[in-house]
Amino acid sequence: MDTIARNDNGISLSSSLISLLWNIGTVVSGLVAVLGGLLYAKQDSLLYYPEIGGIPRRPGDNPAGYRSPEEHEVPFETHLITCEDGVRIHSWLILREQSEQHPTIVFFHGNAGNIGLRLPNALRMKQYLNVNVFLVEYRGYGDSDSVVPNEAGLKLDAEAALRFVVRHKAIDPTKIFLFGRSLGGAVAFHLARYAEKNKIHLAGVILENTFLSIAAMVDHLMPYVAPFKSLILRIGWRSSQIAPYLKTPLLYLAGSADNLVPHEHMLELHRRSKSSRMLQMHVILHGTHNESWIQGGEEYWAKIRSFIAEASSLPMKKLD
Repeated sequence: MDTIARNDNGISLSSSLISLLWNIGTVVSGLVAVLGGLLYAKQDSLLYYPEIGGIPRRPGDNPAGYRSPEEHEVPFETHLITCEDGVRIHSWLILREQSEQHPTIVFFHGNAGNIGLRLPNALRMKQYLNVNVFLVEYRGYGDSDSVVPNEAGLKLDAEAALRFVVRHKAIDPTKIFLFGRSLGGAVAFHLARYAEKNKIHLAGVILENTFLSIAAMVDHLMPYVAPFKSLILRIGWRSSQIAPYLKTPLLYLAGSADNLVPHEHMLELHRRSKSSRMLQMHVILHGTHNESWIQGGEEYWAKIRSFIAEASSLPMKKLD
């Protein structure tokens, strides 16, 4: 009897333990499923930040000096551009005198804040590079239409901006360069591929501190989520898959101390860009993610100037 009792107690204990572990596993699985569902549903809001750090959405509400090019007494135009899906995006075209004689940079900003926050950078470009600067504001940002930004929408924004600028009477369509920083680099990659497929000439593309893909950034920023990314990740921005096929001249500007995107991303993009008819890279020693353009000094601007001059002098290549 004693032996039977001990066996019964052992069986009872094992059953209780299995039941407890099963319940814990069910709870954990449920939590993982809930978190995965939230990440799947809310991931756009984790990437796109029209407002940040107490700065309101609209440029007109920015601190003084960041509200409009008008504050800086430079010639400019404001345009609302209608995209293929009917959404309107806001833009500023900052012009030099005799603008049609100068190259034009189409500026795609990062994932946070409005184009007013990029005014100091754009004005430096105008001054040091002797160019027109076309600042594009994504949907849901700044004074663009109030729709939820997403990858498909931002691609339409970029395409509409390019179609607009190549037809502008004050712009030389043979001297258009794309510039993209961070998320803007992914937008520029997409637009460069779009331009080549649609036989729209681009003089060159300048990419600063951008990433291989959102999946690669998840590996870096959210390693515990990375094993499940194939199940929950909807956002692509797969620049790594575009880089090997672009024929357009490319300049990579990489901060060696980028504190957000691993420096290796830029090095790998450069390595993959085997089809570009003119490929260059400039590393900003100790350059950080958002400040490389300041930290790079005169050497930074000289590198972009020489790239623009060299790319502009290339004969226009017939696009297949």
